[in-house]
Amino acid sequence: MNKINNFQQKVVKHLKDKGFNCIVQTKFPNIIAWRTFNDGEGHSLALNVQETIDGESKSKVLFPFYVSMVECKGDKLFSKKEKEAAKKILEEGRCNAFLVAYKNNKKLKFKEIELKDKITTKEIKKPIPSYLR
Repeated sequence: MNKINNFQQKVVKHLKDKGFNCIVQTKFPNIIAWRTFNDGEGHSLALNVQETIDGESKSKVLFPFYVSMVECKGDKLFSKKEKEAAKKILEEGRCNAFLVAYKNNKKLKFKEIELKDKITTKEIKKPIPSYLR
C-alpha cells in the first residue's frame, strides 16, 4: 500500500472516531463524510414532516446530515484548480464543509476551504454535481 492510501486510512479512522460515515473514492474529493446533526447532549436531531402523495397524507421523520468533503494531501499544498473546484462545490451547496487533510509534524491536521462571501441559501440549478461530470 502506498503512502497516500495509508494517509487516507488514518483520515477515515479519525473521521469515524468522530462519528462520521465515510466513502473513499479515487477521484476528487477523496472522502465524503457525513453524520447526523446532534444536539448538545449528542442526540440526533429529527424533523417531523407531512407528505401528501396521491391524496394520502403520510408522516415521516427525516434526519438532517452534516456533510464534509475531504481531500487528502501529504502536505497542505492545494493546487489552484483544486481550490477552485472545492469552492464551486461549496457554492453549489453540495456540502457543509470542504476540508484538506494534511500532516504537520506527523500529526493529522485539517484546513477548511472557505468562501469569502458566506452563502446562506442558494437554489441548486444543476441536476448533477459538477465534480461528477
